[in-house]
Amino acid sequence: MADERLLREIQQLKELGVDFESSQDESEVRVPCDLSQDCQESGENSLILQPQVGTFWCTACHIHGSFTDLIPLKEEARRERILAMQPRPLQAELIDEPDAPPPPALRPAAMDTDFTPVSRKVQRDLAKREAKVKTLGQADRLEERFPHLKPKEKKPFNGEKFIISLLALVFLTAGLAAASLSGFANYQAFSSSVADPLQSRIWGWTGVIAAVISFGGFTFFYWHTANHRMKEGWRALIFALAGMGTSIIGTERYIAANNTAAAAEIVRADANRGVLESQITDWRRQLEGIPPETRSVEGLQTYLAEVERVGRTEQKPYRDAQNELGLAKRRDDLQAKIEAANAELLGQGSGNILTETQARTNLPSWFFALMLEAFSSQGTSIGLVALLILYGRRKPG
Repeated sequence: MADERLLREIQQLKELGVDFESSQDESEVRVPCDLSQDCQESGENSLILQPQVGTFWCTACHIHGSFTDLIPLKEEARRERILAMQPRPLQAELIDEPDAPPPPALRPAAMDTDFTPVSRKVQRDLAKREAKVKTLGQADRLEERFPHLKPKEKKPFNGEKFIISLLALVFLTAGLAAASLSGFANYQAFSSSVADPLQSRIWGWTGVIAAVISFGGFTFFYWHTANHRMKEGWRALIFALAGMGTSIIGTERYIAANNTAAAAEIVRADANRGVLESQITDWRRQLEGIPPETRSVEGLQTYLAEVERVGRTEQKPYRDAQNELGLAKRRDDLQAKIEAANAELLGQGSGNILTETQARTNLPSWFFALMLEAFSSQGTSIGLVALLILYGRRKPG
């Protein structure tokens, strides 16, 4: 590589007028030097070239270096000779005219001694500014060639984007929760319409699919229409409306079935109320026959365990404690039955004050179905569309 570079430099110097064949010595060539004004006027062969190592020096102006440094110096000297050979424009002679105004006074040429020399500090500042301007220019050219290398600018905090993103996530979460409820209601309603267990599960999952289509279709409708795909948008809207109608019917059937079962339970409880009341009366009468001084089951069991530990089971207090333990267990059993029967009567509306304050509100089933479907489909669609608008915009350029 070094030899090839040296050959290229010698060829360039030959093109600039250097005659390497003027000397018989291959290691050293002497040619006239035109690197300074004094050397050009003397015309001596003061420039010594060494083609084998690619160096030069002048014995008159003491300039030295490699052929790489010599080439730009020779090009500069060549340009100066060409400029000196060009003819200068003729100066117009002034013709004395009696009526012509006197020529303006010429300003004397400024000399180097008329200016105050620049300090080294000012020179350093100017050099730094020139280097900075050069660096900025190179950076601009690099950014034009490689735009991906441009440093990213830190964007300021966008409060509007943060608030809308937060609300979009809230809407999306609420919509998905409503969709889950709608899917559960559809599964229960559709699965209960078929007696076969396998077909029941298949039709139940059909209701879940309808719920998914209902809340996803409206998002697809927006996406297609926003991108000017109207045919696909209207088709997505048809699927969304079909899923919405199916989900409304399934949810309404599920709520209606629950209301029917609750009404049947009330009727059954009314029919059995007399039986329950008579049983409660009988249990209370049996409870009155148990002596009130009967100790608790836990206390009696502790007492019997202690007597068995000390080995006095043959004594009469041990046998009396066993009989009392049976009465305590019978008392607890009767109290549990009475409480359960009273709870059943109160829960089915027996006319008690507590039951009247907790009376059931029978709202229409279709109202719940419509609201649940609106929350499911529209809430999810609003959240997803907001996120698409905020984070799906194309960057300009």
